[in-house]
Amino acid sequence: MSTKPWLRMLPRKSFLDSFYNCNSVNYARDGFLTSQSAEFVNPHHHMVISDTVWQDFDAETLAGMSDSKILSKFTSGFFGGFVFGMEDFTQDAHLPEIWRSSEVPDNELCDVGTKLFGTFQLLNKHISEPSGSEMSYVDYGFGSDNYSFAGCHRFSVTRHQATPDSTSETEQSKSQIRISLEGFTCNPSTNKPPVPEIGKWFHALYARALFANGVQAILESRRSG
Repeated sequence: MSTKPWLRMLPRKSFLDSFYNCNSVNYARDGFLTSQSAEFVNPHHHMVISDTVWQDFDAETLAGMSDSKILSKFTSGFFGGFVFGMEDFTQDAHLPEIWRSSEVPDNELCDVGTKLFGTFQLLNKHISEPSGSEMSYVDYGFGSDNYSFAGCHRFSVTRHQATPDSTSETEQSKSQIRISLEGFTCNPSTNKPPVPEIGKWFHALYARALFANGVQAILESRRSG
């Protein structure tokens, strides 16, 4: 019996560390909620439930990794890890899209318009050139206005350069890289909450687990590289 691809991404120490140490809030930035991707998913501006998960890393931890490489590794972990991998999707061989977790590239981002698992679509991406001049991100939308549930995920990388320490003019704080997962869900057909109140708590834990799978993919690639 062949091993399912997501079994290779079972939780390791890096997953557990990220799951417990990442930060989360129950809102997303206005820049994301008013973006082109958000407009595409929620054209009628119905009420949304949003959240953000993020974690900061010393730049030296991810030294040599471009924004594009970080986002592609995170994407492969998010969609290829054990958390997302336990979901079941029915394949339609007539559609030109990615159906297997093992086919999600981890060295480059897919083209805009690429569909994943019949549910997600890469709506937009922006890679800062050179890395660090501004935020880099990639947006994945899901759902349809034919149903009562749709939304969007944004994976982003923001680099914070070292600045003089406030307690000393000679010491400097370390440069950091922030990896973030923002998301929102909505009911595209009716202006009402997309999930019941109890669903918010489940989604918050689910988002942290998916985020940790993405971080694990980044850190494990550093150790094996």
